[in-house]
Amino acid sequence: MKTITVASGKGGTGKTTLSALLAHLSASSIRIAVADADVEASNLPLALGFAHERSEVFEGGLTASIDPGRCMGCGACAAACRFGAISSTDDVYRVDTIACEGCTTCAFVCAVDAVTFSRDIAGSVSTGVSAVGPLAFGQLRPGHDLSGKLVTEVRSRASALAAAHGAELLLIDGPPGTGCPAIASATGTDMVLAVAEPTYSGAHDLGRLESLVTHLDVPMAAVLNKADLSSAGAERVRDLCAERCVPLVAEIPYDPALRDAMARMAEGRAVADTAIGRSTAHAVATVWEWLRAALLSGPSLSVSSWATDALEVGYDPRDSTLDR
Repeated sequence: MKTITVASGKGGTGKTTLSALLAHLSASSIRIAVADADVEASNLPLALGFAHERSEVFEGGLTASIDPGRCMGCGACAAACRFGAISSTDDVYRVDTIACEGCTTCAFVCAVDAVTFSRDIAGSVSTGVSAVGPLAFGQLRPGHDLSGKLVTEVRSRASALAAAHGAELLLIDGPPGTGCPAIASATGTDMVLAVAEPTYSGAHDLGRLESLVTHLDVPMAAVLNKADLSSAGAERVRDLCAERCVPLVAEIPYDPALRDAMARMAEGRAVADTAIGRSTAHAVATVWEWLRAALLSGPSLSVSSWATDALEVGYDPRDSTLDR
């Protein structure tokens, strides 16, 4: 089974839209499983007509609590807390659970063992079925960290679903950025497909993502979305891809019809039954065929040979003269 993570250096590039389109196209020819690793904004299930089957609690870090029956009101815990998570009202000490980092310093300085710790509920992991196959996703509660660990849990559940389903491909809709969630979604995958937009920040953050993925020793290719909105921005992304030896697989034009197409796909409609533009459909199909040729029809590509091998089966957007 191959694993592909669709990622982006910044939010709003169209990563989830492309993930949904690729999921529908790939599911028409092979068995796939899908994971939404954007645990702070999981919306791929909405685009794929998700039917919920099971949810499990995701435990977060330690959170302190003070037993008022044992506390003698000395204030040592509040003085020792560097996060300002402990305060008193009428000589009763309480813990701000949002500010508490679970470092246990307060328990160490408490002379009467009035401080105890428990794990809070940081989110959930859900699994079920979608229009394209089994799907797993996570939801992180506001104010909680450990997003990278939750992404790892989502990937673990999705891998188990993929194995049970006999899937040839696990498609992961990764989180934006280059932080812990992005690292957890890209590590150990067969490829990262980066989605960029034709802006200065789009090119800049694509470069940051490429540096991260290279450090993780994972092959990477790119797709330029909304490519016709800025010729200068598109050229900046093309130049960066050429400089970093990142295959630019396709350029997708801005297509207002995608909004309605996503709604129809959520109802179980095939991509072919939607009203997306001809150039959009061709570009997305090009991405899928490129991925299929690169990963599913032969051995995995090493990083050292990736640029040369991928460009041989690639697609030069500068030669494309499609009508929208």
